[in-house]
Amino acid sequence: MTDREKIIQVFYDYEDGGLVSLDLNKILNCLDETLIGIGIGEQGFVTSKEDVRQVFTTGLKNNTDTKHSLSFEQIHVLIHEEGFANLCAKVIVRAEKENNVSISQFLQSLTLVRRGKDWKICALHASSPIVTEESVEAYPLKFAEKTLQSLKEKIGEEAYLAEEQYRQAVLADTVAFYIINFSKDVFEKCQLNGDLCAFVEPQTPYEQFICDKLPQYVASEDRAYFLETLSLASIKAAFEAEKKELSCEYRFLCPDSSVLWMVTTVRLITDVVTGDKKGIMYVKDIDAGKRRELEMIEKADRDVMTGVLNKAAFIRSVTDSLLLSTGTPAFVMLDIDNFKSINDTKGHPAGDLVLMAIADILKDIFAADGIVGRLGGDEFAVFLPGTHTQDALTARLEQVLEQVKSVKQCNKAPSNVTCSIGVTFCDDKRSIEEIYKNADDALYRAKQNGKNQITFF
Repeated sequence: MTDREKIIQVFYDYEDGGLVSLDLNKILNCLDETLIGIGIGEQGFVTSKEDVRQVFTTGLKNNTDTKHSLSFEQIHVLIHEEGFANLCAKVIVRAEKENNVSISQFLQSLTLVRRGKDWKICALHASSPIVTEESVEAYPLKFAEKTLQSLKEKIGEEAYLAEEQYRQAVLADTVAFYIINFSKDVFEKCQLNGDLCAFVEPQTPYEQFICDKLPQYVASEDRAYFLETLSLASIKAAFEAEKKELSCEYRFLCPDSSVLWMVTTVRLITDVVTGDKKGIMYVKDIDAGKRRELEMIEKADRDVMTGVLNKAAFIRSVTDSLLLSTGTPAFVMLDIDNFKSINDTKGHPAGDLVLMAIADILKDIFAADGIVGRLGGDEFAVFLPGTHTQDALTARLEQVLEQVKSVKQCNKAPSNVTCSIGVTFCDDKRSIEEIYKNADDALYRAKQNGKNQITFF
């Protein structure tokens, strides 16, 4: 294990010992012999293992009929050269009792010290884990109630209620909530926040419902992925693999014909009484964030000046397309003739205008059925999936040669801009590196043979 993995494992063991397995020895084994100090909620600051023992022993609840589980988010580890490390994370405590589920969350920060090959906790601080009545039930240690009572006393009942309203606002993007018994393949509960999702009556068959409703609610391009992720077979496989959660992002078809990005998340649980495999399903609106994410990805993949794909994105797209292509795809490389002289005599702004104009030409002619990219400098490339013949492709590329001749520099009259083009046909036995090299060789020969022409490999 790497040091980072060891540090995270100590963190997991500490949280499990205190919140799930309630194993004092497991807690103590994570602590360094000489503690700098540990802050534990309302219990304050402790400086020895004996202090920790007392806090833990007096803090236990008598809730043996409640099953606790943990999950973690946003784990960050920083290792220092002096043999110290810091870890910060969000801890989510889940409690299940008689089919009721409650959740508590808090932020945890640790300082650890290296002891030989091991790491031990020498300082710790946890933010207040409890802000609601529901969270109190989820937290397995008594001082949770003290934290809640202290919070109410400090901020007052009115401020506490405002905090609760804020929590509800955070949860407001939950469009729908379901409890499903996967062992029996039926819905048990449905709660809707608005009218986007369908209401499901208890005892409705789960698998049949999602298959029947899929065309109504999920965009066609996402349906296979949705079923693959949330089918009954996939969920049963997740239980067997001891997964805690499944999640699927997809485009949701609204009643008004608009499309929103949604995420459906299923928390997987086992009923402690019946042993049935169940799931708590949340449908959330992630449209604003997802569109920002896609926009950022799109910008990162685009050449800033010309708007076509940059080299890395182009090669990645071609590689993916080759895996799916049938027939005889074509790979085209284009280089502007004497581009350096344009920059030297007319200036770089003139050269930039030429680059943008040629990119527009390639998009106009090829974007509908191909992938257009800028490889760097004055070099562009086009990949055309499907089947293409030399005669048909030559006709389209001659349009490129002709239109390039009309490109203007600095908004002046056309000034004899030309380009050279190299082409190779692809098959599934060739790697992207070989295809790229063959097109480049063809482009080189076009240059050597007088420029302003098309050469096939």
